[in-house]
Amino acid sequence: MATDNPDTYQLGEQQSRNVRETAAIAAKLLPLMRESRVVSLEGPLGAGKTHFIKATALELGITEDVTSPTFTLLQSYGSGDQRLHHSDWYRLESEAEVIALGLEDYYDDGMMLIEWGDKFPALLPPGTLRIRIEPSLEKSEEIRTIRWGNSGSH
Repeated sequence: MATDNPDTYQLGEQQSRNVRETAAIAAKLLPLMRESRVVSLEGPLGAGKTHFIKATALELGITEDVTSPTFTLLQSYGSGDQRLHHSDWYRLESEAEVIALGLEDYYDDGMMLIEWGDKFPALLPPGTLRIRIEPSLEKSEEIRTIRWGNSGSH
């Protein structure tokens, strides 16, 4: 797990060899994501964070085209129990910019999935499910190690 938050504890780890296996891990973690309501997707550029979110949306039955909100900063998909909000903090440079998004207004309306949440870990609510995707150091391999855990307490 990310070392920037000592209050994060690891719940699990699994390797993925391809996008199909990553989607299966997203499906497996969906009950945890629903319970946490706020999910931070972490890892380097190209790790597969957006793909993981797309797989989660499909698992929820969302058929809209899910894209990374790098420039819009927030996208919302689905409705009711299948509501998914997707934010991307990659381009944000300060906690004030994150706060200005007013994301806490969305926390009780479905799930909030945040790419690059580890940029501002102090702004993640207690109980956030943190999912870290790490590509293999071997560039020729598609293997990803996916680790998940919760930060703080509910």
